[in-house]
Amino acid sequence: MIGKLLGHTQIQTTARYTHLADDPIKAAATRISGRLAAALGNPEGS
Repeated sequence: MIGKLLGHTQIQTTARYTHLADDPIKAAATRISGRLAAALGNPEGS
């Protein structure tokens, strides 16, 4: 679906760029989960 929205005709074109967003998304999720855990009184996140 993302490839179609971007106008890509081949899945390989979309796949070439998908890895670029992996690390920032994971980093943001980790930061948010840590803040949620701290807000709930569990500063270690476990």
